[in-house]
Order: sequence, then C-alpha cells, then structure tokens
Amino acid sequence: MGILVSHQNIYTIHIVMAVFLRFLLQASLLVSCLVCSCLENTYAKEPGQGQHSHSHIVSVSSLLPSTVCNRSRKVSRKDSLELVHKHGPCSELNQGKATTLSWSEILLKDQPRVRSINFRRRYMNSDGNRFEQTKSKNLPFGYDPAIGGGDIYAKIDIGTPGQSNYVILDTGSDITWIQCKPCAQCFKQPSPIFDPSKSSSHTTLPCNSSKCNLLSVSRPPHPQGCVSNKCRYSTGYFDGSFSNGYFVQDKLTFPTADRKSKLVINNYLFGCGLNNSEVNSESSIGLMGLSRAPISFVYQTAPLFKKYFSYCVPSDFSSTGYLTFGKPDDLNNKYIKFTPIPTTPQQSQYYDVIITGISVAGKKLPIKSSVYADGGAIVDSGTAVTRLQPEAYAALRSAFRKEMVRYKFIGGVGNTYDTCYDFSSYDTVVIPKVSFYFEGGAELKVDVKGIMLADDVNTVCLAFTAVDDGDGAILGNIMQRSIQVVHDVEGRRVGFGPGTCA
Repeated sequence: MGILVSHQNIYTIHIVMAVFLRFLLQASLLVSCLVCSCLENTYAKEPGQGQHSHSHIVSVSSLLPSTVCNRSRKVSRKDSLELVHKHGPCSELNQGKATTLSWSEILLKDQPRVRSINFRRRYMNSDGNRFEQTKSKNLPFGYDPAIGGGDIYAKIDIGTPGQSNYVILDTGSDITWIQCKPCAQCFKQPSPIFDPSKSSSHTTLPCNSSKCNLLSVSRPPHPQGCVSNKCRYSTGYFDGSFSNGYFVQDKLTFPTADRKSKLVINNYLFGCGLNNSEVNSESSIGLMGLSRAPISFVYQTAPLFKKYFSYCVPSDFSSTGYLTFGKPDDLNNKYIKFTPIPTTPQQSQYYDVIITGISVAGKKLPIKSSVYADGGAIVDSGTAVTRLQPEAYAALRSAFRKEMVRYKFIGGVGNTYDTCYDFSSYDTVVIPKVSFYFEGGAELKVDVKGIMLADDVNTVCLAFTAVDDGDGAILGNIMQRSIQVVHDVEGRRVGFGPGTCA
C-alpha cells in the first residue's frame, strides 16, 4: 500500500531534522569545552606542561623549596662536573639536610658582590687589564667580586693521590684557590684542608718563572709576590674576606657527572691559601675562577677545551645541574642562540652582553636602548638575583603587576623585594612569561622558577630588583634556571639554549 506524504509533512520533517542537527552541534561544542577545561585543570596540576601562549600555569606547591634531593637525570658528556647548590638537600656539605637561606638573606648576601663587580667595571681602563691609577689609589680593601648568594659548587680532587675539595664555580673571578696546610689562619670547611706534603705532583713556583708572572699580567688584585723565592698571591673581597698564600701547580682531577669516569688536568695553577678569612664562614669552601682572565680555568685548559664551556645551574635548591667543558656534540646545540661579547668601549674579565629588550606576557616593554647601555650588562654565575638598571626594573615591575592583578598583592619584604603576593588561597596560579632579548637575536626565556621566588605560600616575590643609578645590570643564576648557558670565549660570544637542561 502506498504512503502519501503531504507538503506539510515534509516541511515538519525538515524542521525536526534542523533542530536535531543544531542539538548535535551544541552538544559537540559542549563536550569540546569540557575536554579543554579538564585538560587545562590537568595541566595546572603538572607545572611546565599547561601554559597559555604568554603565561605559565603552575601549582603553588611547585614554587616552594623542597627538602628532598632530586638529582638531574640528564647526564652530559664524560667531561662534565655535577653542580650542586650549597644549601640544598643534595649538598654533601650539609650531609643531605637542607639549610636553605631565605630569599631576603640571599639578596642581602649578593649585595657586596654586586658592588664589587660594578666597581671593577667602572674603574677598569680601556685595555681591561689595569685599574685607572688616579681613581684607584685610595681603593677600599678588596676589589675582587665577593662571593654572592649563588653558592653553586662542584667537587674536585687535587694532588696525587687526590684530596677532595669543594669549590664555588664563579664566572666573575679569575683565580682558583683552596685552603692549604700549614694554615696560619683558616676558616671552617666541611672537608679536610689540603696538605701539599702528601701530594707527589705538587710544585711551588719560583718567583722568576713565567707562570708566576701570570699574576702580574693578570687583572688585580693578584700582584706578584715573593717569599724565599716562592711565588705568592693575594686576593681580597669587598665583604672583607680574603685569601693569600703560595701560587702553585698540581694535578686537578674531577669525577664526571655520569659518575663513571674522571678527567685529569696536570700542572693546574691555583692559589694555596695559608691565610684565609670568610665573613660568612659556615660551610665555606674554595673557589674556581671561570672568567676571561689569563689565569682562569678557561685559559689554563684552552688547549684541551678550546676556551668553551657551558652549564645548567640547578633548577631549584633541591636539584642538581652540570658544567660541561668543550663544544657540545649533541642535538641541543642547534637550539643555542648566541649574542656577541662586545669589544668596546672596554674589555673586561666578565661575560658582557648587550640587552636589546625585555618582554612580559609577550609584550615588549617601552624601554629605550640607552637605558640598557647605561653600565651595560653581564651574565654571572656567582650572583643569585638579577639586578637591572632602575628604569628597566621599574618597567618590568609595572608590567608584571598589571598581569597579576587577580592575586593578593602584599607589597614588599623589608628592604629587599618590593613585588610580592599571597598565594595561600590558590592551588594553581597563572604567571606571565618573561623574556630577555640580546644583540644578534638571542632570546632567554626565563623559566617560571626564575620569575618568582617563594619562602612559603604567603610570600611569593618577583625575582628581580634594581641596581644603583649608573651601575650595570647583572643577570644572575636564578633567571638562568633550566637554560643552557654557553660561554664561547674564543668566539667572543655567549649563548642560550631554552629548555635544554631538562
């Protein structure tokens, strides 16, 4: 039997189908939104994965200091040193117990170093090797960079057989020194003091040797001295600490980051300190100079490593990093972008760079190039907190505060940080991304743990501050977290490899 369908029925069917299709479309969009929302919530619980295009979504707990050591799983080549933060739970100096300083204490500890670095940069003459005599004849005691709040160290062995020593890695210092017996004045250190008499490879340099003369041609304050035809060194710091003794050579050995091999450097030149003082003597250790000066580790090992090294500082107090010598041979090398080390107006022992811009949440800050040029900028491993020229910092702070208006602003902490928030009511937060741009097109994308610092959930602060008027910027190791920083001294350039440390 045939079925008769009227025009009215056909019209009704069309209406029903249209409503049904519209329902399906709305349901599809609803499911899509729910999925996106779930994904966003999931990512918010996994710091580093969930990110807006111009912001980080992170759990508040991930910003807090940890008391559990988390050693880096990325082990670089065999010619690498493991880097550890002195006050973190991975530190052998603390027997695995965290003794983390507050961020205010770290900033204050940086102060003498910042002053000493800018003093040297201000009064270095055009050849970079001497201070201007007319301005330096009444210098305050000590004008080497004081040990700052960076406190990143490595473990090395010196002598035959090797005796263990701990040294701060410092790209702002030239000479390597440790404490030695017989010690006229020594500070407390966690390892036995080096005993030259027990090393068969130890040599004290005579005063007229070419190696001793390196002290006199290097940058102050290492004048060549002589006692009983033995070469002596002396170095002082702005914070009142000092080290002096004999300038010697011996075998340097360090266990590599993979813990499977050792690298040996024969006839390494260093200061054997017999008279030493540290203002902050708790768990004090020696120092390895990685600057661009003639007696630094970089120049001494030039035939072996071609004046080329890179490092990844620990991503936080509870993690480890590594220092690699020589040019990288892995795939990460292609992600490194370089900026030239300027040759004018002055050459210095530091790793100078030219900042061309800063962005917050993807927006370039309206800062004139003359602001960045005032005093210049250096990349430094020994300073913890980044210092910017006052006008540049003010612009960064203003833009950052505008992006953080949803959170409870609590002002500053004493006379240290001035942009702090109370995150106690949040499980996750959205933090604007910050990038620095350099001559030649290099970009340093600051990791979220380099943007904000937290002692607890009630006090989380912007991890930048300002230098005094006329002083240059110092890019400290906090903003270098999770960034592979490359120093190509021969090529006169510094490189940044975003995200290549993980």
